[in-house]
Amino acid sequence: ACPPSVWKEFEDRFGVKIIEVYGMVDSPGFLMNDVDRVGSMGKPVGEVEFRVVDDNDNPLPADKIGELVFRHPKGQLSHYHKLPDATAEAYRNGWFHSGDLARTDEDGFYYFCGRKKASIRRRGENISAWEIETVVNQHPAVLESAAYAVPSELGEDEVKIAVVLAPNERIRYEELIEFCRDRMAYYAVPRFIEFVDELPKTGTQRIQYAALKARGVAGAWDRERAGIKVQRTRASA
Repeated sequence: ACPPSVWKEFEDRFGVKIIEVYGMVDSPGFLMNDVDRVGSMGKPVGEVEFRVVDDNDNPLPADKIGELVFRHPKGQLSHYHKLPDATAEAYRNGWFHSGDLARTDEDGFYYFCGRKKASIRRRGENISAWEIETVVNQHPAVLESAAYAVPSELGEDEVKIAVVLAPNERIRYEELIEFCRDRMAYYAVPRFIEFVDELPKTGTQRIQYAALKARGVAGAWDRERAGIKVQRTRASA
C-alpha cells in the first residue's frame, strides 16, 4: 500500500495524476479511483454492479473481507472456452466470481485484499495474506515476506509468516509482533514466524505458497508458546 505522502510526492514530482483501475479479462466490469482515495480501487464504472460477498454469496457490510463479485446489466457476456463447468461455477447465482478478496469502506470505495485461494480462515474470520504481508513489509528491517495458512489444533487455520530480512538487519520476534499488533486486526496477527534466507519463487518471481505450506511449523517461533497473547481491543475490534 502506498502512503498518501508518497502518492502526493510522486504526483507533484512528475506532474501526473494517479488513477487506479480494477478490471479482468474474464468478464466486463471496472472499478475506478480518480478522486485520490489512496489505496482504493475506486467505485463501479457504468452500470455494472459490484459486491463483496461471503462464501454463501451473501453481501457483506463495510470493512468485512469477502470475494469480489460483479454482474453486467445484460447478463453473462463471456465464457471459458470449452469449459462449461468452470463457466457455470464462475457465474453462479448470476454474479461473476472474480476470485479476488476485497472490502468496502463506509463511502462505498472498494479495496483489494489479495486472492481468495491465498486467504486464511482463522476462528471464523477471513484473513487476507496480502494485507498481512503489506504490513510486515513496512517494517524497515524486512525485505519481503509471505503469509500463509498452517493447520490449527482448534480447527481452521493459524497464521504463519516467512520473513526475509534486509541486508545487515536484525529484529526480535516480539518486536515484529508488536509492529503487527498496532497495524492490523487482532485475529490477523501471525502466530508463527520463521526467518528465512529467501522465499521460494517461480521463474516469474511469484511466491510458491505451496512450498512454504509444506514446511509446516517445524522450527518456527510460536508467539503463544512464548506467552504472547493477542486479544480483541476496542481499537482492533
